[in-house]
Amino acid sequence: MVLYLSNFYKRTELAFRIGIFYTAASLSGAFGGLLARGLNAIGYKAGLEGWRWIFIVEGLLTVFIGALSYFALPNSIESARFLTAEEKHHARERIEQSAQHEPFEWSEVKRGILNLQVWLSATAYFAILCGLYSFGLFLPTIINNLKFAHDPNQAQLWTVIPYAVAAINTVFVAFLSDRLALRGPIMLFTLPIAIIGYGVISWSSNAKVQYGMTFLMATGMYCSVPCILSWNSNNSAGHYKRATTSALQLAIANCGGFVASFIYKKKEAPQFKRSHSIILGLLCAAWLS
Repeated sequence: MVLYLSNFYKRTELAFRIGIFYTAASLSGAFGGLLARGLNAIGYKAGLEGWRWIFIVEGLLTVFIGALSYFALPNSIESARFLTAEEKHHARERIEQSAQHEPFEWSEVKRGILNLQVWLSATAYFAILCGLYSFGLFLPTIINNLKFAHDPNQAQLWTVIPYAVAAINTVFVAFLSDRLALRGPIMLFTLPIAIIGYGVISWSSNAKVQYGMTFLMATGMYCSVPCILSWNSNNSAGHYKRATTSALQLAIANCGGFVASFIYKKKEAPQFKRSHSIILGLLCAAWLS
């Protein structure tokens, strides 16, 4: 999607578009909590428990949207049915001002793989995704264990608010990043927000303070993502080098999903101090990268 968007928007417009796109991730956490609450409330139906219906319904929605995107998303500016001929010409001119057509060469792939910047940004993004994935997986558990909510269903509802706040801030930070034409320096300010959140939650025993820190955790991590994705794309000249670096960055970073599923162990409940401290260390490493 990052590579896809870079074919439609100029470099100075990319972070804002990625920011809007990435709010789908934070908003999915918000709406996912509401949907999970509703489906779980159905209870035992057709031989299946409510939590199984969450997987079935959300899985079917994903398949449906995937199929719809095949027909709805244009492959290029020229194939966009919703643009007039004049608009297509204007859109193509805008892109070609900052891009050049090039033949495919393996040397461009090699140039992308051997780029130190890609490995540093991928390492940083890996650390951020360890936090984001674990946050998404275990936020209802954390809230439920804090006894802030009276039951797991109510805990699902309390997860909605941090995600909603993060979504608004993500769009604002992405817009600011494009207007100032800054990527790295923006991340140096957004990541400490999450670092403070994890630092406090790992030591505080006050349930309300801990819940308040989830706002900082979500905001700091989600706001950093559009910057780190557009930073890599902006600094990879040439389509094939950019394609290589985008794929490499995401391939490395998404391994954070493997790590995240093992960080929040049941024996660490209810405070998860060690678990929070691991993410805290990873985010500090991301800031340094």
